[in-house]
Amino acid sequence: MTNITKPDHLSDEQVELFGRLAEKVVKLGFALPAILFLETMRPMNFVGSQVMLFFQPMIRTWFTIREYDLFQKALENRETLGYLTDLIEDRDIAQKAIEKELKAKLKAEKRAKKEAKRKS
Repeated sequence: MTNITKPDHLSDEQVELFGRLAEKVVKLGFALPAILFLETMRPMNFVGSQVMLFFQPMIRTWFTIREYDLFQKALENRETLGYLTDLIEDRDIAQKAIEKELKAKLKAEKRAKKEAKRKS
């Protein structure tokens, strides 16, 4: 993974929270839709952070109260969505590299089994 510079306004706790969120998005296979959504909504991120206050009771099923408040406060700054998008892209690239390596390894094993079967 590349070294992504965190915005100055984010605390270490917020950076860790965004990292976990990016990991979860990538593991669920939603990297591309999430990036598209975040880039589309970037001009309205402050309004979105305020709307989160309205949806707070429902969204707290995924976040602890502290994490939710950290997330909401972080979204008040425009740089935050760009940072989250960069994290998701970076994690997605790393995940795809791992998957590609695993597929190549499985293919090599399959090829080796075929070779062994032919020789016997």
